[in-house]
Amino acid sequence: MKTHRKFATVIVVACLLHLPYVAFCKHKGDADKKEERVEIKYLVPEANIETVAKRLKLDPDHPTETRVICFYDTDALTLFTRTPKVILRSRYSAGTDQKTGDTTVKVRGGKVEGKGVKCEFDKVIGKDKMESCSLTDENQELDQIQTANKGSGVKRIFNHDQEELLKQANINLDWNLLVPFGPVEGVKIWKDLSAEGLDKVTVERWELPARDGKPKRVLFEVSTKVPVSQESQATEALSKALGITSAEKQEEETKTKIVMDHYAGDHSTKP
Repeated sequence: MKTHRKFATVIVVACLLHLPYVAFCKHKGDADKKEERVEIKYLVPEANIETVAKRLKLDPDHPTETRVICFYDTDALTLFTRTPKVILRSRYSAGTDQKTGDTTVKVRGGKVEGKGVKCEFDKVIGKDKMESCSLTDENQELDQIQTANKGSGVKRIFNHDQEELLKQANINLDWNLLVPFGPVEGVKIWKDLSAEGLDKVTVERWELPARDGKPKRVLFEVSTKVPVSQESQATEALSKALGITSAEKQEEETKTKIVMDHYAGDHSTKP
């Protein structure tokens, strides 16, 4: 009987001794999950695209996905030029039998909260990071997105929660004034590429067609997402992978701004 009691006492003591360790591990795991992430990105100059693609061992004929992407704003870019900046976007996969796409409302440079809202930091190499919060509807009907991309019924592709997010950011939007900037077809995406010091790298290649006196443009953006605590190391690793010797001056919204500028002034025939 005494032996059984002694054995039970040993078990209890052992459990108590391990409790702090278990609690610490659980706390650390929870902390890792809660830590905000930062997307580090760099828009490669057109003259360097081929070199960078080779560095990343990119297979040009086999992207992970091909998308059609469109932005929406007023003719005067009321949302994009305000503070905080607001970006409305739709996208869907091309060449598939999917019947839905997704739409996103993103507030950049301002903190908003709500069900389904995801916040992270955006950092262009050579610039300070900036927080952005977004809400995505991943089940928007494809035919409605395609109709909005032609300039009609833009409001219908954004749901009630997305509208409320804009109100929370003190944005009073006349949805009837929204027009499409795009769509940009054939946007190629490569995911989960490897680079020294980085687990996952994503590449986007956008081809903007020549139009209205504006030349054809090729945008080639490379990015990676890491916890904020790894920002410095990841920035250094990505810079090394891309062969960046000195950070070039870039606008915070380089890619998006170029796309919107490219399609600006294209709405005189809006129905």
